Parts: sequence; structure tokens; C-alpha cells
Amino acid sequence: MAVNLSAVGLSGIAAAEAELAAVESNLTNASNPNYSVESVNLAAAPAPDGAGNGVQVLGTVRAQAPFLTSEINSAQSNQNFNQSFAQVTQVAQSILAPASGADLGQAMQNLFNAFTNLAASPEDSSVRQTAISAAGTFAQTAQQVSSGLATAASNALSGLPSLVTQVNQLSSQIANLNSQIASAQAGGSQAPALLDQRDALVSQLSQLIGASADSQGNVTVNGVPLVFGTNAFTLNVTGSGTSTGLEVSLASGNIPVATASLGGTIGGLFAGVTSVNQLATNFDSMVTSIATAINTQHAAGYGLNGSTGNNLFLIPGSGTGPISLNPAINVQNLAAASTAAGVPGDGSNAGAIAALGQASGLDPAYPNSTFAQAFAQLQSGFGASVQAAGSNQQQAAATVQSLTQLKSSITGVSLNEQLTNLVEYQSALQAAGRAVQAVNDMATFLVQEV
Repeated sequence: MAVNLSAVGLSGIAAAEAELAAVESNLTNASNPNYSVESVNLAAAPAPDGAGNGVQVLGTVRAQAPFLTSEINSAQSNQNFNQSFAQVTQVAQSILAPASGADLGQAMQNLFNAFTNLAASPEDSSVRQTAISAAGTFAQTAQQVSSGLATAASNALSGLPSLVTQVNQLSSQIANLNSQIASAQAGGSQAPALLDQRDALVSQLSQLIGASADSQGNVTVNGVPLVFGTNAFTLNVTGSGTSTGLEVSLASGNIPVATASLGGTIGGLFAGVTSVNQLATNFDSMVTSIATAINTQHAAGYGLNGSTGNNLFLIPGSGTGPISLNPAINVQNLAAASTAAGVPGDGSNAGAIAALGQASGLDPAYPNSTFAQAFAQLQSGFGASVQAAGSNQQQAAATVQSLTQLKSSITGVSLNEQLTNLVEYQSALQAAGRAVQAVNDMATFLVQEV
């Protein structure tokens, strides 16, 4: 059976050119972290009798490691989560335990010390004024910490709309790529460059919100779709303050997203804000316990003017902070004495107030601790969560690096390998070209002879 030698040679040229194009693409993207090495799939072109009839170019494909890609995205999401959590909580930690300036622990100790001095000199008006000032400083410091924690949570949430905008932009780009990829594949192309672009965008979404994607480019977060085929759905911020949340707008309605289990930067932000809000609640509860215990003892005592039943602090009706100094308290009605008969030389009630600083179990949340110990535990407990986030971030970063190196060994570009391929494919191109030239020479010779 006759063989079209020219067509066989030309198919070899086409195959070599496709392979050289893949090498060229690989070499120019060698330092591109979002690029997967490409290669050309070839198959023998069969003749009608089953014999070889040249070569077919089936298409250009990219190297893949889908399991590693998924694991890297997960680790990057975890890294960003802990980084975001640490950023939010570190601000709160600096408010709760400042390096300098207002410190509740010191203000509390000064308050109890002032009442210890008052117990020794209940008639001294300057000592009485010092005790009132110490109480005012304690209340003011508590207010500063409480409002500072609220501001830290609010400031962190103020960055949420910008992050959500980024999520929506990435979702839209992925949906657009899904359309391009479907069109290219329908035309017979594997669209490796478009697939690389989509993977990079999915990675960014994972880092932002812990999203994941399937092989078709459908993206979900906590089971709620962000991208389905060529459609991108809008993520929205709902509520405000402690009720801030997220929802995705679908044609059939809005679906809320469970923020407590989100990953990435946004998940870390929500977790950090939740932690700070809980810290604020615990702090206010502790301050209220201190103020309540002091009020109870102070109301049982008597001032220089014989008055009794007065509260030293004003506590909000909700029973939680921020507290404030009772503006009605003055040098005359500050209750240092235990009995009306003991005025003015009795300082036993002031001593009882001072003794509260050494009493255990006055704060139900810390039944075996004094107020000073309880506050120290509150500081150390929150500090431990901040430190754990930093440690988790470092571990996640190390995991990302290790997995990325492993993936690179599969999908990365080896310059030595590509240079070797370059020489091989150039030789194949030259050989195919010589084969075609030989066929042409034979045809020319036959024409001349005939």
C-alpha cells in the first residue's frame, strides 16, 4: 500500500514544533510559582492497514498534583487564619496588659492599698481623699480597657467589607475562566495556561476565606457556593457589631455562611473578634465582681457624717461594666467605720474593704483566686491564645513550604530537563525536515528522469 511520505514527515515537523513551543513556554515560566510544566501528548497516526502513518499531536497538557494542591491551599488558609487572628488579638492584648500606662492590676492594688492606709488613719481627710481618688482611677482604668477592647473589635471588623470585595472579584474571575476553559476544551485544547490561572485564583480565595474548588472550578465555602460553572455568586456582609455575619446571594434567596468555621484571613478575623468580645465580657464581669464586693462592704460602713448604705461605685443595670465612681461619694460619707458609734476614729470597715484584695472566690469565674490572681489569669490565658496563634502560623508556614517544594518536584520546571528536551526536539525537527526534503528530492529526480 502506498504511503504518503511527505505527510509523514510533515506530521513529524508539526510534532517537533509543538514540543518546542511547550519547552519555550516552560523556560519562560521557570520562575513563575503559579505555572505547571507543560508537555505535548503524541500518538502514532495509523494507516488504514494499521501500520504507522506519522504522528498525531493530541494536545498540550500540564503536570498536575491535585492532592498536594488541595493540601497547600488548606495549609495556606490555616496560615492566614492564624496570622489574622494574631493581628486582632495582639491589639487587645496590648490593651489588657499594656507595656506602660493604664494597668488595671496596678490600679486595683493601689485601691486596696489606699483603704489599708485609710484603716490606719480614718480621720485624716487627705488619706480619705486619696482613697476616693484611687477608686476613681480604678474605675477610669476599667472604662479605658473596656472601651479599648470594644474599639479593637470594631476596628478589626471595619476591614471586612474590603476583604469581601476581594472575594467577590476573585469569584467573578474564576467564573469567567470557567467559561474560557469550557470553550477551549470544546475546541480540543486542554487549556493548561487557563487552568493554571484558575488554580492561582482558587488559592487566593482559600487564603482569604478558606474556600475550596473541585476539578470543574466550582467553588464553595462551608458548603455554600461562591462559583458554580460560569456563575459567580455575591458574598455580602450582614449585621453590625457582635451580630456581624456573611451571606451569599443566590437566585433562590440568600444563604448565611457559618462564620465560626471559616478559614483564611476572614475566618481568622471573625475568630479574633469573637475572642476579643469574649475577653471584654470576662473583663467586665470581673470588674463588676470587684465593684460589687467593695460596694457591699462599703454600704455596710459609716462615713464621718454618720451616713451609711452608700455605694462606692455605680454599676450598670445589666450587671456588667463599665463601672464608674459614684459622684456622690466625698470625704465625709466615705465609709471607713463599721459602726456609727465608732466614727470618726474607727477604720475597721476600711480594713474590711482592703481585706477583699486577699479574699478568694469573690469572682465566680475564678473560685480559688484573689482578684489580683484572677486578673493575672485572665491576662495569661488570653496571652496564651495569642501566642498559640503565632506558633500555629509558623507551623502552617513550614507546612506550606514543605508541600510547595514537594509539588514543585512534580509540576515545577527543571531547567536542565528542558534544555535537554530542547536539544532533542530540535534534532527531531531537523530530522523530520530532512525526511521531507528527501521526499522532495526523490520527486524532483523522478520528474526529471521521466
